[in-house]
This record gives sequence, C-alpha cells and structure tokens, in this order.
Amino acid sequence: SVLIPVLRVKRYTADGKKYKGKIKGGAIIAANHTSFIDPFIVGITFWYRRMHFLVAEVVMRNKLRTILLKGIGAIKIDRNGADIEAVTKSVDKLKAGYLLTVFPQGEIHRNDSINSVKAGTALFSVRASVPIVPMYILPRKHWYSSCRVIIGSTISPEDFCKKKFPSTEDINNITEALMNELNRCKNAGKDIIGG
Repeated sequence: SVLIPVLRVKRYTADGKKYKGKIKGGAIIAANHTSFIDPFIVGITFWYRRMHFLVAEVVMRNKLRTILLKGIGAIKIDRNGADIEAVTKSVDKLKAGYLLTVFPQGEIHRNDSINSVKAGTALFSVRASVPIVPMYILPRKHWYSSCRVIIGSTISPEDFCKKKFPSTEDINNITEALMNELNRCKNAGKDIIGG
C-alpha cells in the first residue's frame, strides 16, 4: 500500500510485547473508531492480507470517499435497518477466507471510551464460523506521529455457542467479551503511550 510509509504502524499485544502474529483464514478485525483514517490503519496493520470493510451507507454519499473506500474493499451497510445484502456479502467474504474489518461501536467516537458495542460483529462471527480479533487504535499526539495499535486475544464463537443457531444470550456473551477485550487493549495502551 502507498500509505505504508505515511502511516507507520507499530503493533503490540495487550501484554505490551511486539505483535508478531499472522492471521490465517477468515476472521473479523473488530477495532475502535475515532477517525476516518482508521480503515487505512487497520489495512496497514494487516498489510499481508486482502481485506474488506463494513462502511456505513451515510459515509459513502461523498463520491471521492466512495471511490477511495471501494478501492480498499468497502462493503456498504445501512445502519438504520436489517441490511440483508450487506450481511450476506460480509458472511460470504468471511467464509471465502478473507478478513473483514468491523467498527463495532457503529460510528466514529472522538473520545476513546468504549461503553458499548453492537451485536452485529458477534452475529457475523457465528454465521461465518470465524474468530474475532479485537484491535485498539491508540490516539496519536500529532498527525506525523507513528500509529500504535494493540491486538487483543482472539475470540472464538465456538467457545460461547455450541449450537447451530445461537441464542440471544450467546450473542450477548460474545459481544460482552469483545467489549471487555477492547477495553483491556485500551488500558494496556496507557502503559505503551507512557513508555
């Protein structure tokens, strides 16, 4: 990617070590969302994989932004209803072995609080039988500062749901586990920023 030299990304685990893992097969990257450049940061973090992104329909009303986002594998989703087409496309991509990036807070949050995440990420995970990889993007002091990300522990849907059709409780439990792991990554980031 042409942005790799511009958006320098340093990867860490939630234990503060350098992240050296590589994701194989289909998986969901679930990241916090504070800026329009977040999809690019995620793409550079996992530069070695072809990736798709779920992007709100409202964001893709701008023509230039639409061209840019489609170029990096955006899948348009209508947040205001059950967008069956977007869900089907996303699950198909995951089953085909691609990475799908989801911002489970649902929209940009300028502050760094993660008080709630939407259940869609858990639903995609269960329907496609793929793991969720939580990722926290640390705030940058300056636009020219390197980006720092923390990649948390993988969440496997089968650890929460043994049945073919998950219950509401199963989905809620996966969603809660994701929120807890994102917050764990966020808290670990305080030590990394301080270091």
